[in-house]
Amino acid sequence: MKRVVQIGIGIALGAALIWLLFRRTDWAAVWAAVREIRLEWLLVSQAFVWGTFFARVQRWSYVVRASCPARYRHLFSATQIAFLVNFTLPARAGEFVRPYVLSRLAKRPLSQCIAMAALDRVNDLFALIVVLLLAMLSLPKGLDIEFPAGAFGNAEPIAVSSAAIRPAASGAAAALCGMCAVLVFLYVNQGLVLRAVGATLGRVSARFAAWLERVFVNFAAGMHVFRSPSDLAKATGFSLLTWGGGVGSSAAMMAAFDIPFPWYAPLLMLALIAVFISVPVTPGAVGQYHIPVIACLLVVAPGLDPARAKAVALVTHLFALFPVGVLGVFCLIREQIRFTDLLRVRPEADSA
Repeated sequence: MKRVVQIGIGIALGAALIWLLFRRTDWAAVWAAVREIRLEWLLVSQAFVWGTFFARVQRWSYVVRASCPARYRHLFSATQIAFLVNFTLPARAGEFVRPYVLSRLAKRPLSQCIAMAALDRVNDLFALIVVLLLAMLSLPKGLDIEFPAGAFGNAEPIAVSSAAIRPAASGAAAALCGMCAVLVFLYVNQGLVLRAVGATLGRVSARFAAWLERVFVNFAAGMHVFRSPSDLAKATGFSLLTWGGGVGSSAAMMAAFDIPFPWYAPLLMLALIAVFISVPVTPGAVGQYHIPVIACLLVVAPGLDPARAKAVALVTHLFALFPVGVLGVFCLIREQIRFTDLLRVRPEADSA
Protein backbone atom coordinates (compact mmCIF):
# COMPACT_ATOMS: atom_id res chain seq x y z
CA MET A 1 0.00 0.00 0.00
CA LYS A 2 2.87 2.35 0.85
CA ARG A 3 4.42 1.82 -2.60
CA VAL A 4 1.05 2.53 -4.27
CA VAL A 5 0.80 5.82 -2.35
CA GLN A 6 4.36 6.75 -3.38
CA ILE A 7 3.58 6.04 -7.02
CA GLY A 8 0.37 8.07 -6.83
CA ILE A 9 2.13 11.06 -5.25
CA GLY A 10 4.97 10.85 -7.78
CA ILE A 11 2.58 10.80 -10.74
CA ALA A 12 0.62 13.74 -9.31
CA LEU A 13 3.80 15.79 -8.80
CA GLY A 14 5.03 14.93 -12.29
CA ALA A 15 1.73 16.00 -13.81
CA ALA A 16 1.84 19.26 -11.84
CA LEU A 17 5.38 20.02 -13.03
CA ILE A 18 4.49 19.30 -16.65
CA TRP A 19 1.43 21.55 -16.39
CA LEU A 20 3.48 24.39 -14.89
CA LEU A 21 6.21 23.98 -17.50
CA PHE A 22 4.10 23.71 -20.60
CA ARG A 23 1.14 25.98 -19.95
CA ARG A 24 1.05 28.94 -22.30
CA THR A 25 3.22 26.94 -24.72
CA ASP A 26 3.09 27.61 -28.44
CA TRP A 27 2.65 23.98 -29.49
CA ALA A 28 2.70 24.83 -33.19
CA ALA A 29 6.24 26.20 -32.71
CA VAL A 30 7.24 23.12 -30.68
CA TRP A 31 6.16 20.70 -33.41
CA ALA A 32 7.76 22.86 -36.07
CA ALA A 33 11.10 22.60 -34.23
CA VAL A 34 10.69 18.82 -33.92
CA ARG A 35 9.98 18.44 -37.64
CA GLU A 36 13.19 20.33 -38.49
CA ILE A 37 15.41 18.09 -36.38
CA ARG A 38 18.58 16.79 -38.05
CA LEU A 39 18.37 13.02 -37.87
CA GLU A 40 22.11 12.41 -38.27
CA TRP A 41 22.86 14.34 -35.07
CA LEU A 42 19.97 12.64 -33.30
CA LEU A 43 21.56 9.27 -34.09
CA VAL A 44 24.93 10.51 -32.82
CA SER A 45 23.26 11.56 -29.57
CA GLN A 46 21.69 8.13 -29.21
CA ALA A 47 25.02 6.42 -29.88
CA PHE A 48 26.54 8.34 -26.96
CA VAL A 49 23.60 7.40 -24.71
CA TRP A 50 23.85 3.69 -25.51
CA GLY A 51 27.62 3.81 -25.07
CA THR A 52 27.29 5.21 -21.55
CA PHE A 53 25.29 2.16 -20.46
CA PHE A 54 28.11 -0.21 -21.39
CA ALA A 55 30.79 2.10 -19.96
CA ARG A 56 28.87 2.32 -16.67
CA VAL A 57 28.70 -1.48 -16.33
CA GLN A 58 32.40 -1.81 -17.17
CA ARG A 59 33.14 0.72 -14.43
CA TRP A 60 31.15 -1.31 -11.93
CA SER A 61 32.93 -4.52 -12.96
CA TYR A 62 36.23 -3.23 -11.55
CA VAL A 63 34.55 -2.52 -8.21
CA VAL A 64 32.80 -5.89 -8.07
CA ARG A 65 35.72 -8.08 -9.08
CA ALA A 66 37.76 -6.67 -6.18
CA SER A 67 35.37 -8.51 -3.84
CA CYS A 68 33.91 -11.38 -5.81
CA PRO A 69 33.65 -12.75 -9.35
CA ALA A 70 30.53 -11.74 -11.29
CA ARG A 71 29.68 -12.14 -14.95
CA TYR A 72 29.35 -9.02 -17.09
CA ARG A 73 25.89 -10.23 -18.10
CA HIS A 74 24.72 -10.21 -14.49
CA LEU A 75 26.15 -6.74 -13.87
CA PHE A 76 24.55 -5.45 -17.07
CA SER A 77 21.14 -6.93 -16.27
CA ALA A 78 21.17 -5.63 -12.69
CA THR A 79 22.10 -2.14 -13.90
CA GLN A 80 19.56 -1.93 -16.71
CA ILE A 81 16.71 -3.36 -14.66
CA ALA A 82 17.52 -0.81 -11.95
CA PHE A 83 17.40 1.99 -14.53
CA LEU A 84 14.02 0.73 -15.73
CA VAL A 85 12.70 0.81 -12.15
CA ASN A 86 14.17 4.29 -11.55
CA PHE A 87 12.43 5.62 -14.65
CA THR A 88 9.14 3.89 -13.78
CA LEU A 89 8.77 4.34 -10.03
CA PRO A 90 9.52 7.32 -7.76
CA ALA A 91 11.88 7.42 -4.76
CA ARG A 92 14.90 5.99 -6.62
CA ALA A 93 13.62 2.46 -6.07
CA GLY A 94 16.18 1.21 -8.58
CA GLU A 95 19.02 1.93 -6.14
CA PHE A 96 17.73 -0.95 -4.00
CA VAL A 97 16.77 -3.11 -6.96
CA ARG A 98 20.28 -3.21 -8.46
CA PRO A 99 21.98 -5.07 -5.57
CA TYR A 100 18.89 -7.27 -5.17
CA VAL A 101 19.03 -8.38 -8.81
CA LEU A 102 22.81 -8.90 -8.72
CA SER A 103 22.48 -10.97 -5.54
CA ARG A 104 19.78 -13.08 -7.19
CA LEU A 105 21.68 -13.63 -10.45
CA ALA A 106 25.23 -13.98 -9.15
CA LYS A 107 24.23 -15.99 -6.04
CA ARG A 108 26.08 -13.58 -3.77
CA PRO A 109 25.09 -12.29 -0.29
CA LEU A 110 22.77 -9.29 -0.54
CA SER A 111 24.82 -7.29 1.97
CA GLN A 112 27.91 -7.70 -0.22
CA CYS A 113 26.01 -6.59 -3.34
CA ILE A 114 24.68 -3.54 -1.48
CA ALA A 115 28.23 -2.57 -0.58
CA MET A 116 29.40 -2.92 -4.19
CA ALA A 117 26.48 -0.86 -5.50
CA ALA A 118 27.24 1.84 -2.94
CA LEU A 119 30.90 1.90 -3.96
CA ASP A 120 29.90 2.34 -7.58
CA ARG A 121 27.78 5.35 -6.61
CA VAL A 122 30.77 6.89 -4.84
CA ASN A 123 32.85 6.44 -7.98
CA ASP A 124 30.05 8.11 -9.91
CA LEU A 125 30.05 11.01 -7.44
CA PHE A 126 33.73 11.71 -8.07
CA ALA A 127 33.06 12.19 -11.79
CA LEU A 128 29.96 14.28 -11.06
CA ILE A 129 32.06 16.60 -8.90
CA VAL A 130 34.44 17.06 -11.83
CA VAL A 131 31.51 17.92 -14.14
CA LEU A 132 30.02 20.37 -11.60
CA LEU A 133 33.34 22.14 -11.07
CA LEU A 134 34.03 22.41 -14.80
CA ALA A 135 30.52 23.76 -15.41
CA MET A 136 30.89 26.27 -12.58
CA LEU A 137 34.33 27.48 -13.66
CA SER A 138 33.28 27.83 -17.30
CA LEU A 139 30.35 30.15 -16.63
CA PRO A 140 31.16 33.77 -17.57
CA LYS A 141 31.57 36.02 -14.55
CA GLY A 142 28.79 38.46 -13.86
CA LEU A 143 26.29 36.43 -15.88
CA ASP A 144 22.76 37.50 -14.98
CA ILE A 145 20.08 35.16 -16.27
CA GLU A 146 16.66 36.21 -17.49
CA PHE A 147 14.02 33.71 -18.51
CA PRO A 148 11.52 35.26 -20.92
CA ALA A 149 7.77 35.12 -20.44
CA GLY A 150 6.42 31.70 -21.30
CA ALA A 151 9.68 29.88 -20.57
CA PHE A 152 8.20 28.06 -17.58
CA GLY A 153 4.58 29.05 -17.98
CA ASN A 154 5.40 32.41 -16.42
CA ALA A 155 3.48 35.48 -17.55
CA GLU A 156 6.37 37.84 -16.73
CA PRO A 157 10.16 37.48 -17.25
CA ILE A 158 12.10 35.85 -14.40
CA ALA A 159 15.55 37.23 -13.50
CA VAL A 160 18.24 35.30 -11.60
CA SER A 161 21.23 37.25 -10.31
CA SER A 162 24.74 35.94 -10.96
CA ALA A 163 25.42 36.46 -7.27
CA ALA A 164 23.25 33.42 -6.51
CA ILE A 165 24.58 31.08 -9.20
CA ARG A 166 28.17 30.43 -8.20
CA PRO A 167 27.48 30.02 -4.45
CA ALA A 168 24.77 27.48 -5.27
CA ALA A 169 27.07 25.52 -7.58
CA SER A 170 29.94 25.73 -5.09
CA GLY A 171 27.65 24.53 -2.29
CA ALA A 172 26.51 21.53 -4.34
CA ALA A 173 30.10 20.58 -5.17
CA ALA A 174 31.19 21.05 -1.55
CA ALA A 175 28.34 18.85 -0.31
CA LEU A 176 29.33 16.08 -2.72
CA CYS A 177 32.99 16.39 -1.71
CA GLY A 178 31.99 16.18 1.95
CA MET A 179 29.91 13.07 1.29
CA CYS A 180 32.79 11.38 -0.51
CA ALA A 181 35.22 12.38 2.25
CA VAL A 182 33.01 10.76 4.90
CA LEU A 183 32.75 7.54 2.91
CA VAL A 184 36.50 7.38 2.26
CA PHE A 185 37.18 8.12 5.93
CA LEU A 186 34.88 5.20 6.72
CA TYR A 187 37.38 2.95 4.98
CA VAL A 188 40.29 4.45 6.92
CA ASN A 189 38.68 4.46 10.38
CA GLN A 190 35.40 2.58 10.42
CA GLY A 191 35.11 2.44 14.21
CA LEU A 192 35.33 6.21 14.64
CA VAL A 193 32.66 6.86 12.01
CA LEU A 194 30.27 4.34 13.56
CA ARG A 195 30.77 5.83 17.02
CA ALA A 196 30.09 9.31 15.63
CA VAL A 197 26.87 8.09 13.98
CA GLY A 198 25.69 6.52 17.24
CA ALA A 199 26.58 9.57 19.30
CA THR A 200 24.84 12.05 17.02
CA LEU A 201 21.99 10.44 15.08
CA GLY A 202 21.39 7.95 17.86
CA ARG A 203 20.10 10.77 20.04
CA VAL A 204 17.50 11.62 17.39
CA SER A 205 16.48 8.15 16.20
CA ALA A 206 18.11 4.98 17.47
CA ARG A 207 16.43 2.95 14.72
CA PHE A 208 17.73 5.18 11.93
CA ALA A 209 21.21 5.27 13.47
CA ALA A 210 21.28 1.47 13.67
CA TRP A 211 20.15 1.19 10.03
CA LEU A 212 22.82 3.67 8.90
CA GLU A 213 25.49 1.80 10.86
CA ARG A 214 24.55 -1.43 9.05
CA VAL A 215 24.79 0.37 5.71
CA PHE A 216 28.23 1.72 6.62
CA VAL A 217 29.45 -1.69 7.77
CA ASN A 218 28.30 -3.28 4.51
CA PHE A 219 29.89 -0.46 2.57
CA ALA A 220 33.23 -0.75 4.36
CA ALA A 221 33.22 -4.51 3.84
CA GLY A 222 33.12 -4.05 0.10
CA MET A 223 35.79 -1.39 -0.26
CA HIS A 224 38.46 -3.82 -1.42
CA VAL A 225 38.81 -1.90 -4.69
CA PHE A 226 40.96 0.63 -2.81
CA ARG A 227 43.54 -2.12 -2.34
CA SER A 228 44.06 -2.28 -6.10
CA PRO A 229 45.27 1.08 -7.50
CA SER A 230 44.96 -0.36 -11.01
CA ASP A 231 41.28 -1.33 -10.65
CA LEU A 232 40.53 1.94 -8.89
CA ALA A 233 42.12 3.94 -11.72
CA LYS A 234 40.23 1.95 -14.35
CA ALA A 235 36.92 2.39 -12.52
CA THR A 236 37.53 6.13 -12.23
CA GLY A 237 38.49 6.34 -15.91
CA PHE A 238 35.29 4.61 -17.01
CA SER A 239 33.30 6.87 -14.71
CA LEU A 240 34.71 9.93 -16.46
CA LEU A 241 34.08 8.21 -19.80
CA THR A 242 30.44 7.65 -18.80
CA TRP A 243 29.91 11.31 -17.96
CA GLY A 244 31.83 12.29 -21.08
CA GLY A 245 29.30 10.30 -23.10
CA GLY A 246 26.55 12.35 -21.47
CA VAL A 247 28.31 15.56 -22.49
CA GLY A 248 28.64 14.28 -26.05
CA SER A 249 24.98 13.32 -26.17
CA SER A 250 23.89 16.78 -25.00
CA ALA A 251 26.12 18.48 -27.57
CA ALA A 252 24.79 16.29 -30.38
CA MET A 253 21.19 16.98 -29.34
CA MET A 254 21.74 20.74 -29.48
CA ALA A 255 23.37 20.34 -32.88
CA ALA A 256 20.32 18.31 -34.01
CA PHE A 257 18.16 21.36 -33.38
CA ASP A 258 20.70 23.76 -34.98
CA ILE A 259 21.14 25.67 -31.73
CA PRO A 260 24.46 27.55 -31.55
CA PHE A 261 26.07 26.99 -28.16
CA PRO A 262 29.34 27.80 -26.34
CA TRP A 263 31.71 24.95 -25.55
CA TYR A 264 30.62 24.74 -21.91
CA ALA A 265 26.90 24.36 -22.68
CA PRO A 266 26.84 20.50 -22.69
CA LEU A 267 28.72 20.46 -19.36
CA LEU A 268 26.26 22.90 -17.85
CA MET A 269 23.26 20.96 -19.14
CA LEU A 270 24.54 17.65 -17.78
CA ALA A 271 25.40 19.20 -14.40
CA LEU A 272 21.95 20.79 -14.09
CA ILE A 273 20.17 17.56 -15.03
CA ALA A 274 22.22 15.63 -12.45
CA VAL A 275 21.39 18.15 -9.71
CA PHE A 276 17.69 18.34 -10.54
CA ILE A 277 17.10 14.58 -10.67
CA SER A 278 19.32 13.79 -7.66
CA VAL A 279 16.31 14.17 -5.36
CA PRO A 280 13.82 11.47 -6.39
CA VAL A 281 10.35 12.94 -6.79
CA THR A 282 8.61 11.92 -10.02
CA PRO A 283 8.61 8.65 -12.01
CA GLY A 284 10.93 8.87 -15.00
CA ALA A 285 12.11 12.30 -13.74
CA VAL A 286 9.12 13.79 -15.56
CA GLY A 287 9.33 17.55 -15.19
CA GLN A 288 12.53 17.29 -13.17
CA TYR A 289 14.43 16.43 -16.36
CA HIS A 290 12.77 19.09 -18.52
CA ILE A 291 13.42 22.08 -16.23
CA PRO A 292 17.26 21.97 -16.37
CA VAL A 293 17.31 21.37 -20.14
CA ILE A 294 15.08 24.37 -20.83
CA ALA A 295 16.93 26.55 -18.31
CA CYS A 296 20.35 25.67 -19.75
CA LEU A 297 19.31 26.41 -23.33
CA LEU A 298 17.83 29.79 -22.42
CA VAL A 299 21.03 30.65 -20.53
CA VAL A 300 23.57 29.64 -23.20
CA ALA A 301 21.49 30.80 -26.17
CA PRO A 302 19.95 34.15 -25.25
CA GLY A 303 17.03 35.02 -27.48
CA LEU A 304 16.17 31.38 -28.17
CA ASP A 305 12.44 30.81 -28.59
CA PRO A 306 11.19 29.06 -25.41
CA ALA A 307 9.09 26.78 -27.61
CA ARG A 308 12.26 25.51 -29.30
CA ALA A 309 13.91 24.93 -25.92
CA LYS A 310 10.85 22.92 -24.83
CA ALA A 311 11.04 20.86 -28.01
CA VAL A 312 14.66 19.99 -27.17
CA ALA A 313 13.67 19.04 -23.60
CA LEU A 314 10.85 16.76 -24.78
CA VAL A 315 12.96 14.99 -27.41
CA THR A 316 16.01 14.68 -25.13
CA HIS A 317 13.91 13.11 -22.38
CA LEU A 318 12.15 10.76 -24.79
CA PHE A 319 15.44 9.54 -26.28
CA ALA A 320 16.91 9.11 -22.80
CA LEU A 321 13.97 6.90 -21.83
CA PHE A 322 13.95 4.83 -25.03
CA PRO A 323 17.14 2.79 -24.45
CA VAL A 324 16.31 2.46 -20.75
CA GLY A 325 12.98 0.87 -21.62
CA VAL A 326 14.35 -1.36 -24.39
CA LEU A 327 17.33 -2.69 -22.45
CA GLY A 328 15.45 -2.94 -19.17
CA VAL A 329 12.60 -5.01 -20.63
CA PHE A 330 15.08 -7.15 -22.56
CA CYS A 331 17.03 -7.93 -19.37
CA LEU A 332 13.84 -8.72 -17.44
CA ILE A 333 12.83 -11.24 -20.11
CA ARG A 334 16.31 -12.71 -20.48
CA GLU A 335 16.77 -13.20 -16.72
CA GLN A 336 13.15 -14.35 -16.23
CA ILE A 337 12.42 -11.74 -13.58
CA ARG A 338 8.91 -10.38 -13.12
CA PHE A 339 8.56 -6.63 -12.68
CA THR A 340 6.03 -7.23 -9.92
CA ASP A 341 8.73 -8.99 -7.89
CA LEU A 342 10.75 -5.77 -7.89
CA LEU A 343 7.87 -3.79 -6.41
CA ARG A 344 8.40 -5.66 -3.14
CA VAL A 345 12.07 -4.71 -2.82
CA ARG A 346 12.47 -2.31 0.11
CA PRO A 347 15.34 -0.27 1.60
CA GLU A 348 15.03 -2.49 4.66
CA ALA A 349 16.85 -5.10 2.55
CA ASP A 350 19.99 -3.30 3.63
CA SER A 351 19.75 -5.05 6.93
CA ALA A 352 20.13 -8.45 5.29
